[in-house]
Amino acid sequence: AYGGREIAGKTLGVIGLGAIGGLVANAATHLGMQVVGCDPYLTVNAAWSLSRSVVKASSYDEIYEKADYITLHVPATPTTKNMINRDTIAKMRDGVRIINLARADLVDAEALKEALASGKVAAYVTDFPTEATQGVKGIVSIPHLGACTEESEDNCAVMAANELDDFLRTGNIRNSVNYPNVQLPVTPGTYRLAVMHKNIPNTLSHITSLVSASGINIENMANGSKGDYAYTILETKERIGDATVSEIEKNDGFIRVRNV
Repeated sequence: AYGGREIAGKTLGVIGLGAIGGLVANAATHLGMQVVGCDPYLTVNAAWSLSRSVVKASSYDEIYEKADYITLHVPATPTTKNMINRDTIAKMRDGVRIINLARADLVDAEALKEALASGKVAAYVTDFPTEATQGVKGIVSIPHLGACTEESEDNCAVMAANELDDFLRTGNIRNSVNYPNVQLPVTPGTYRLAVMHKNIPNTLSHITSLVSASGINIENMANGSKGDYAYTILETKERIGDATVSEIEKNDGFIRVRNV
């Protein structure tokens, strides 16, 4: 006979609290779970959407130490590749259950299989079947159904089109893999300068000093960084001239400067 475990009263660790991770965290609280979440890039809007019952962890390690269940909701990047590995698994509770509906590369398959064999990890559920995980006891593979409904494919296409349109019209960036979420509400009657640059010291002061030197006052500004990259939007009442744009671009740390 099959015997399972109830989730009520257990602790769920949510890694990544964006659109999907936030929904999972909120739903789990209604199912009677204690929820701990962590997201280094949590946006203000995403934070407002979270239930007050969701405890914010200071690091992934805090989740590893506390969670009975861990669910992953982060993109695949050089920093998240194999984030679930021998070292991180060693920090987890014995008998932890891991759910990965995000990306296959987040989990080191060999380390996972070792942990399943030893009982350190009780089960692994993934939406990304691979040759390395097929037929392994304790692994439940779903045939990549997460984004394979008619509705989700339509919604993804509409979302991508809307976000690209917003970027071209206003300079706002949403849901980029390698750039931060940077959004500045549009003030009627203003101009914008959007600057993609490296995340290095004094870059922002270089931009603002050159704009000020041209005699233009900065009315509003938004800035953010993610890894090696950063992004800045300036809002002014006058259009920033081509000469100033050229001066900004001369610095090696700048990737693209665009009048919006």
